[in-house]
Amino acid sequence: MAPDALMQPPVIILLRPQMGENIGSSARAMKNCGISELRLVAPRDGWPNPLARPMAASGADILDNATVYDDIGSAMHDVVLAFATTARMRDLVKPTTDPRGAAEMSVAKPQSEGRRIAYLFGAERSGMDNDEAVMADYIVSADLNPDFPSLNLGQAVLMMSWEWRMAALRAQSLSDAALDDNWPERATIQERDFFFQRFESLLHDKGFFATKEMAPIVNRNMRAFFTRAEPTKQELQTWHGILSMLMKDS
Repeated sequence: MAPDALMQPPVIILLRPQMGENIGSSARAMKNCGISELRLVAPRDGWPNPLARPMAASGADILDNATVYDDIGSAMHDVVLAFATTARMRDLVKPTTDPRGAAEMSVAKPQSEGRRIAYLFGAERSGMDNDEAVMADYIVSADLNPDFPSLNLGQAVLMMSWEWRMAALRAQSLSDAALDDNWPERATIQERDFFFQRFESLLHDKGFFATKEMAPIVNRNMRAFFTRAEPTKQELQTWHGILSMLMKDS
């Protein structure tokens, strides 16, 4: 299932990237996760960079279509929600989240031409400076080993892209289920309650409960068991048939 059939992926923006190999590995990570738009801000060695292509593998088309900008402002000309990835807050008072939270917010916000969402990544050696990070709406930090929280550029892009893909797939799965006319009709809460009452009555009549105090606990456990199963109407009808048969033997 392709999440981009449901929503537009975020834009990946690399700020002052230094090594062509890292740009290539970032493009490969994007390709893995179905993200296609790469923007480069002031790449150190210029663009195109021949060292990027071998690392990109099948993501070479992302490199071919990458756009280059002189500054972060022009690179975000159509961005309405931006997430800056950094291991340090750098004394900025800004809302923070983790990669999964950023992905969930990205999926919840509809994108269109002129209204894009972007993930920002700083330079390999120095990361993102205050003037760049302040442009973002959220700071994103991953809960990594505090003694070594630094990721290389390709790893960071892959982490963010993967979380976006998983959030997009979950959203699409829920949407598909809601629209599927063949989805089994689930039993209502009232129908489940009626079944539980019959079941509990049968257990009581059969002397299942050794003590009076035992009944509420067992009944709650049984209700929790059937509730987790999310029974359909047809499934409950089958269980009602079983209960009716057992009641005849009483």
